[in-house]
Amino acid sequence: MREDLAQVVDLQNLDLEIARLQREVEKIPREIAELEQQLASSRVAWEQARERLAAIEQLRRGKERDEEEVKAEQGKRQTRLFEIKTNQEYAAVLKEIEGLKERRSKLEDEILELFDQIEEAQGAVRNEGALFQEREKTFGEQRTTKEDELKRLQGELGLLEEKRRRQVSRVEPGLRQTYTRILRSRGGVAVVPVKDGSCLGCHVALTPQTYNELRMGDLLLSCANCQRILYWKG
Repeated sequence: MREDLAQVVDLQNLDLEIARLQREVEKIPREIAELEQQLASSRVAWEQARERLAAIEQLRRGKERDEEEVKAEQGKRQTRLFEIKTNQEYAAVLKEIEGLKERRSKLEDEILELFDQIEEAQGAVRNEGALFQEREKTFGEQRTTKEDELKRLQGELGLLEEKRRRQVSRVEPGLRQTYTRILRSRGGVAVVPVKDGSCLGCHVALTPQTYNELRMGDLLLSCANCQRILYWKG
């Protein structure tokens, strides 16, 4: 392989590795943000479960106060029966007492139903709380791991970028300009090998003449279709 071509192939390999590391570096903050969002969602679910429990308990207390008031009113009516002089008034008070009994019975049923709901809500609070605490612990561990990985990758990236600066200086200026132009226009891939008679950049078959010249290694050749610099890998 020509020396100038070998130098630009090495530069391309460095650029590909740098691009890969940059993608990894950019991915980690997104992954941490996603974990934070999952933890926040779990916290919201726990808070909502506690709010629902508090609302049901408040409703139950209200029902219990209502039941106590009805009970007291029923007691007053019962006492009043002993003071009534006429049958008509007696019948009216009995009817009031019956209505209060029905209302009290309904309230007692509603209170019992609320107790069942409270038990269910308490279970939800426990479950959501345990889930949040588990996720909080896991998040802390995963964040530390990812932050450590980020530091490692950034260190590797720094070393590769320094190595690239040295490699760039070895590439002939005209070829370096050509390489940079193709690199920008072809998605970060300016130099590709040939396999089975085709350019591995665009997968278009080379002419027999180009293929033979490439194998001989005497010329610096580009793909007629994608303009990428070609080399024979052997």
